[in-house]
Amino acid sequence: MNFKNITQKVPALKFLMDHTPILSNVGEKALHSSPFYLKTNQLEAELENISVIIDWYFSLENSKSLDLLIHTLQDFSGILKRLKNGEILDDLDYFEIKKGALTMQSIKAFLDQTPFTLFTLDSLQPVIHILDPENTLLPYFYIYSAYDESLRDKRKNYDQSQDQSVKEQLFIEISQMEDQIRKRLSISLRQYTPILESNLNHIAHLDVWIAKAKLAKEWNCCRPSISTKGIYYKGLFHPIVKERLASENKQFQAVEIDLQHQPTLITGANMSGKTILLKSVAFAQWMFQLGFFVPAQEASLELVEEIFFSVGDQSSELSGLSSFAFEILFINEIIKEVKKGRKLLILVDELARTTNPIEGTILVNAFLEIMHQYPNFCLVTTHYSGVKTKCRRLRVKGLQINEKIENVQPKDLNQYMDYTLIEIFNEEVPQEAIKIAQILGVDADFLQIAQNLLNESKNN
Repeated sequence: MNFKNITQKVPALKFLMDHTPILSNVGEKALHSSPFYLKTNQLEAELENISVIIDWYFSLENSKSLDLLIHTLQDFSGILKRLKNGEILDDLDYFEIKKGALTMQSIKAFLDQTPFTLFTLDSLQPVIHILDPENTLLPYFYIYSAYDESLRDKRKNYDQSQDQSVKEQLFIEISQMEDQIRKRLSISLRQYTPILESNLNHIAHLDVWIAKAKLAKEWNCCRPSISTKGIYYKGLFHPIVKERLASENKQFQAVEIDLQHQPTLITGANMSGKTILLKSVAFAQWMFQLGFFVPAQEASLELVEEIFFSVGDQSSELSGLSSFAFEILFINEIIKEVKKGRKLLILVDELARTTNPIEGTILVNAFLEIMHQYPNFCLVTTHYSGVKTKCRRLRVKGLQINEKIENVQPKDLNQYMDYTLIEIFNEEVPQEAIKIAQILGVDADFLQIAQNLLNESKNN
């Protein structure tokens, strides 16, 4: 899997891709092909490179000059491939190589003047000399007369001749000579394709590392440590939600959470942020294994083979299935993969929410039992009571409004939600629906009837 493939399956990652400030099309290509890291040493190397870039890039006084040079570089790898395959290039191809070589040589000169340590670019002076025999250092190309003195003479004769038949003959001879020069140039340049490709690859990765470093600074992300003892976040937030709230002059409440190799059940009333929590964990794990710093104050994370995320806003329309059928088939896919012994991160939001509470509660219990038998990172949210299966239990603190607080407006309700997770040891879930409906100004008679029925239910 690579970044581009995953983004097609996980729409939220398009936000990450769109906000990663890549400068060049070679960098964009490298970003799209970034792997979903499964090996600790490879991911550790990528994270270390970003750390090095942060220290180096943000200490530069003229970083914008480097940005401009990288932005100028175009992807001419296709031309190099044709050159390696023995093709004779045309003038436009030579122009692209010359322009690229000049840009890469300028980037090399910039890097050589700084304490940059991640790689060293090869000199492209031999390539520039071949394509710029007049030493103009200008980004254009044609078959220079300097390539052949006899070509210069024939061109001069062509310009001076008044005889049309002579001019036609000279034109044929000049064209033949130019074709021969193109052939010689291709043969001469072929030996330099490895260093051209190497430089292009290095700069593409530099573009990606700089973009990841800028994003880490912009989003205030941290470098995660790679662990074998669970998943832990302090100050975890979701960049998409945080940005949306910031546009409304609101703050995102970051959370602390740790997951072990056992099922964890999270309860909380509606509006208590359970879905956003799952989305935050999923988004951060994707960022982590795609080689980004993560949106948290502190993080210690394990690598997983795959992330399974079942959330209520997934679409079942294209499959022609009901919401429940779509969900339960996805749950079945999770169980199949778990039974294979794969190491997974499983996030399930409000399992069986679209069926009746009795069967829904039974299905939640059954799923947690399976997850208990095949230990994995599994986080399930629910608003059902009566979940008795052995698992770790967390609860979102939820609505924090006392009798002294009056005239709470619906738009301000989130200000009174506490998204902190606390560990609990009973099966009951918070009952805040009536209180929330009250705050939202729902009909008083309707709410009184509902409260009476709730009281009867508790008494029974």
